[in-house]
Amino acid sequence: MKRLSFILNIFFACALLLGCAKSSDETQNVDLRFKEEELLLDSQAGIAALTIIWSNTEWEISTPTDGFLSGFNFLKGGSFTHSNQTRVQFNFSENNTNSERVQTIQLKNVLTSETTQITVKQSPKPPNVLEVKSSTTYQQITGFGGMLNPALWQGGNQLTNAEIERLYGANGLGYKMLRMMIYPNSNDWSRDLAVAQKAQSLGARIFGSPWSPPAHMKSSKQQGGGNGGYLLPEYYADYAKHLNAFVDYMAANGVTIEAVSIQNEPDWDPEYDACVWTGQQILDFIKNHGKDIKVKVIAAEAVNFKKEFTDPVLNDPIAREHLDIVGTHLYGGGIGDYPLARQYNKEIWMTEHLLNNNSANDWSWNDALIFAKELHDCMEANFNAYIWWYLKRHYSMLGDGEYGTTKSEVLKRGYVLSHYAQYASERKRIAVDKVPNNNNILLTAYESVNDYTLIIQNQGDAIIPSVQFDFPQAFNSVSAVETNSTKNMEAVTVSAIKNNQAVSLTINPKSILSVKIKK
Repeated sequence: MKRLSFILNIFFACALLLGCAKSSDETQNVDLRFKEEELLLDSQAGIAALTIIWSNTEWEISTPTDGFLSGFNFLKGGSFTHSNQTRVQFNFSENNTNSERVQTIQLKNVLTSETTQITVKQSPKPPNVLEVKSSTTYQQITGFGGMLNPALWQGGNQLTNAEIERLYGANGLGYKMLRMMIYPNSNDWSRDLAVAQKAQSLGARIFGSPWSPPAHMKSSKQQGGGNGGYLLPEYYADYAKHLNAFVDYMAANGVTIEAVSIQNEPDWDPEYDACVWTGQQILDFIKNHGKDIKVKVIAAEAVNFKKEFTDPVLNDPIAREHLDIVGTHLYGGGIGDYPLARQYNKEIWMTEHLLNNNSANDWSWNDALIFAKELHDCMEANFNAYIWWYLKRHYSMLGDGEYGTTKSEVLKRGYVLSHYAQYASERKRIAVDKVPNNNNILLTAYESVNDYTLIIQNQGDAIIPSVQFDFPQAFNSVSAVETNSTKNMEAVTVSAIKNNQAVSLTINPKSILSVKIKK
């Protein structure tokens, strides 16, 4: 009996041990997983969180270090002896692209070495939506260009036929305007004739500016300046004839002169050719002799936009009828609207400026962007035309071989001016919204019978990944070109959206982007 009892006790003890072992196995179940199936994040930078459910194991998480997730408060955790949940927080950076960003977070079971992962998706930056408003109009754009290199001063550095083709030809930069000197001595007029003939054959609009009247008409009796010499009133009529004689000479040789200025920089008296004028003298000449000039009259081409040289003319009901174009230079500044000129429907032309330090920086992309901003500012100030100084110099549109430039090669400023020549000329400037809180993005919009155009500058270092322009009507097609430090008016992709009533594009840092939307 005792033996039977002992055997039964052994049996029950084993059964108890087996039951305890089974119970222990049941409580030691291993589990490890993410609570969420996927994480969706906003495009703005912020803090996000996920939950790890774990039981009877330790865990580790990892993710690519070059992604947009960082700053995890836990990278490992768990326990081999109990269960719980862990909330893991992390940072995410702003998505400045127009594409969704995706990154995975991997969860590793330390006990089994098994892994699972969760996908984190971040929305693209929403586009800045800007409206192009053709119902609000500004000035008509006449064109862009520069001054020919005058034989009298530049000698062997005159423009060649190939260079003129590059500037004004159908497959060239698209320039429309050409300025030339009206020399005091009519015997010199032939010296620039061939350049003018070639440019006009390609469609250039040509005007002339005198640096000095013939010496005998001046108080100083000298062609050069630095002596206060001015045009004597008794020669006003003869001076008008002198300007007409230039027009007639060019016409006889196949060149149409659209306009003449009465004086280059009347407020400047250098030692080279010059003649000083006061605002009153300009008024007297235009009022009494402007009607005798055969072509459009330009005044006053002052060193910078000094209204005291043209206000008297515009405020005189007789004189203003004989002034067609207000001309100005920009040395020392002066960009600004001129409501008085617009009141009487006078075009405003910027007829000369140059920016140079006589160094290789003169043809750098950074200096080209300075020039680009000046062009933009002139457009926003309601200027109708912009004409640079010499077209071929190391600081200009074509290189001349100095300061590291290659002779005849189109320089960065040449391409910058081409953006405006090709995308603004012979169109009306219209209103367009600005990118909010971003002064680095400079925008102007234009319209013709056949198209809308946009010229977009990014003067800053940050990309604008997604900008949407809404147009007042559906269009047929869209194309664009971009210039930056490495590109020269290269075609880039922009997208037509909203049933061809809007355009979506990216604005790259330190770039100029021009867009043409064909109606």
